[in-house]
Amino acid sequence: MEQRYQHLIDILAKRCNRFAFVENRQLMENEELRLAAVDELLAPIKSQLIERKVQNEWVATTTLGENTAFVYYFLLNDTTAQFLKERTDSLFGWITPELPEDLMFYDDEQCLLAACSHEGFFWMDEKVWDRFLLS
Repeated sequence: MEQRYQHLIDILAKRCNRFAFVENRQLMENEELRLAAVDELLAPIKSQLIERKVQNEWVATTTLGENTAFVYYFLLNDTTAQFLKERTDSLFGWITPELPEDLMFYDDEQCLLAACSHEGFFWMDEKVWDRFLLS
């Protein structure tokens, strides 16, 4: 599983220029403490952060209605790809409380992969999927 996940990150790093993940505010007992813990986790890639937005939906995986979440957007490069590989050995390892959730990868504004970790599903651009299967 670990090798396949790392290989997937390598493929995405060649096709995408940014990635994102989510911290759902509904799941935070104490928002200030949770955000401090996330900041500590993200310290190695803090300089790669593009923005942190408050959103109630992202890609096609999740809509929260009136509730909101913090969505963190990062540059995808060698440094951040390595960070993603070192934190877990699975696309579905991105789950609260250990890690943020719902990993997404973008080529500019087009999402090429979106995972809904706690639901255990993902969708991927067909060309990326084909490349993953063939390699």
